[in-house]
Amino acid sequence: MDEINEIVFPPEEAEDIPEQQPVEAVTGPADDTAVNETAEPDEPNEPDVLSELSDRISEQSSQIAKLTELIEKLSSQVAAGNKAIAVHEEIERNLNNELQRYKNDFYDKLATPFLMQFIGLYIDLSEEMAEIKEEHDAAPEKEYLKTQLDSLGYYADSVKGALINNGVEIKTPEPGSSYDYKEQRISKTIPTDDETLRDCVAEARSDAFIYNGKVLRPAKVVVYKV
Repeated sequence: MDEINEIVFPPEEAEDIPEQQPVEAVTGPADDTAVNETAEPDEPNEPDVLSELSDRISEQSSQIAKLTELIEKLSSQVAAGNKAIAVHEEIERNLNNELQRYKNDFYDKLATPFLMQFIGLYIDLSEEMAEIKEEHDAAPEKEYLKTQLDSLGYYADSVKGALINNGVEIKTPEPGSSYDYKEQRISKTIPTDDETLRDCVAEARSDAFIYNGKVLRPAKVVVYKV
């Protein structure tokens, strides 16, 4: 095998290769070329902010409109409920009034005959007492008349109390008061020239008896006539 001989160039034939120098970094002034890594981000554009704000206001307005509609519906339902309650109460009140009238009429029909008997008894006792008192005033020495008067007075007071306790109003006309044709009946007239006494009560002969606004028996009165 042939040997490869090393070729050696002579010193004068080798190319001079310049030595590579390190490259210096080129830098400019710090104030002109330095990059500010902590710079603030750009501010949003004003038209975009206004548009976003307008959208939010529109959304809130829509929600308020829905709430308003809901409140109106609830108010309408409450008003309808109150109206129904008022109608129910009115019907109930009318029924109660009707039942009360029926009850009063029924009771009046049952009670009136008994009350009229008590009224007649009271009037008879009162008239009897008036006669005995007149006789006793004429003859005070008759002591038995005083005893009879006291006994009749006791019974008359008992009957009067029973009438009052059962709702009967007993009204005694006052002398000098105007004649009331609804509660009084004229038993006698007295002529007079005094115009101020025209149709005025001169004397009450009996009381008026009124029950539940109805005159069961009118009073007997003496009236002045011009």
